[in-house]
Amino acid sequence: MLEEVYVKRKPPANLRIDDEKLFLGAYEVNFKTYPILRLDNIALLQDTVFSPSHMRFYSSHTHIHPLGVLPLGKRVVHCALKKWKKIPHGIWIKDEWSANYFHWITDCLPRLWVGLETGISDRVILHESYRHLPYVTQSLEILNINPIYYRSNENLWVENLVLTPRTATYPNFNKELAQNTRNKLRLSPSVEPFRMVYISRKFAPRRKTHNELDVELLMTYYGFEVIYAENLSLQEQISLMSETKIFVSLHGAALTNMIFLPNGSKVVELRNQGDSITQCYFNLANALDLAYYYTLNQGDTKDSIISDFTVDIEALKQVLDLLCD
Repeated sequence: MLEEVYVKRKPPANLRIDDEKLFLGAYEVNFKTYPILRLDNIALLQDTVFSPSHMRFYSSHTHIHPLGVLPLGKRVVHCALKKWKKIPHGIWIKDEWSANYFHWITDCLPRLWVGLETGISDRVILHESYRHLPYVTQSLEILNINPIYYRSNENLWVENLVLTPRTATYPNFNKELAQNTRNKLRLSPSVEPFRMVYISRKFAPRRKTHNELDVELLMTYYGFEVIYAENLSLQEQISLMSETKIFVSLHGAALTNMIFLPNGSKVVELRNQGDSITQCYFNLANALDLAYYYTLNQGDTKDSIISDFTVDIEALKQVLDLLCD
């Protein structure tokens, strides 16, 4: 049975009346989630879960969009001749979006909390490619979770599997679980948060700022530190955020780090002008009870996921005047 979840959100702290149409669709949302499943004697065929006793795949839990007969059949054929590895228990927390910093922190870790609550297993099952994602290995090390990695040339037979569902539909969040992630990973600041941080996407492969130099000069003028997150370990990013009172970044995965901010900190997202669809960071700030501010900026395309931006310097200056007064 699906569980229905209702979410009500606060508007941005610096909302302009003309911009409210961009956020109206996110103020009140209903979504449904699948139940957690406890399964015995399960076959893991790469990215899918199959129950021989029930003759059933569970792609509703392993994929964003459930797989049809043809793709499931191809997986069976592809895995038919692979060797088998048997494990006593494990927790499944991933889907095809999980090898991404934002989705790992905001989707996979909440699923882990749900899985651990069953008491059946304390091991998370991951493909070996996840070994090469520093934020995965470092977060699991911080949490003292020992993963089970499987190779592309093997199938897994799991005697007791905890199959977790996505805890919210994208771009929504389960507030309790999002705050649980924050509480488990963030540091308690030893001093009153004092840092003002701008995380730049200067060295990112995409979604960059055409006028990055102008942005960095402005941020420096207002007393912000300009940070390149790719140069920091996860633990260093957590430590940085624990001392941060104002956090600014362009729409992108760096804003995930708001989850490590102290209570009372403020977040500024440099958004794509006219985008009323991509609300993940507005929604995340609400789930964490953080004050959310924004500016609207000219994107090269309407798709904020892939677009480069020209930041509106005057609009950014107005927000910084408001926050730094």
